[in-house]
Amino acid sequence: MSYDLAVWEGERPTDDAAAARCLSDLYDRFIDTEEPAVPPAERIAAFVAVLLERWPDVTTNEGDDDASPWSTAPLIGEARGPLIYFPVRWSMADEARPRGGCRFVDGPQLL
Repeated sequence: MSYDLAVWEGERPTDDAAAARCLSDLYDRFIDTEEPAVPPAERIAAFVAVLLERWPDVTTNEGDDDASPWSTAPLIGEARGPLIYFPVRWSMADEARPRGGCRFVDGPQLL
């Protein structure tokens, strides 16, 4: 079982309904499409790099099942354009999800 997370570049939605609409639009446009994959946006790639500094990619796990929360590899492979939609192992979902989101100052920072 996994816990799916979505992170996207853009203005913060005003409420949950607006966030759901935004995610649905981005998912349809970048993930659930027959079009060729769009490379990750620079800020999304930077976000993934910060995640991988904290927890290794599954491909670098070297047999330690508890070292990484990711359910897919490479993690950057789940990113398309301004969106990354990725699964986290259920057993590590609380540890891996950003509590306060992510913000950019000089670069991405998990909160």
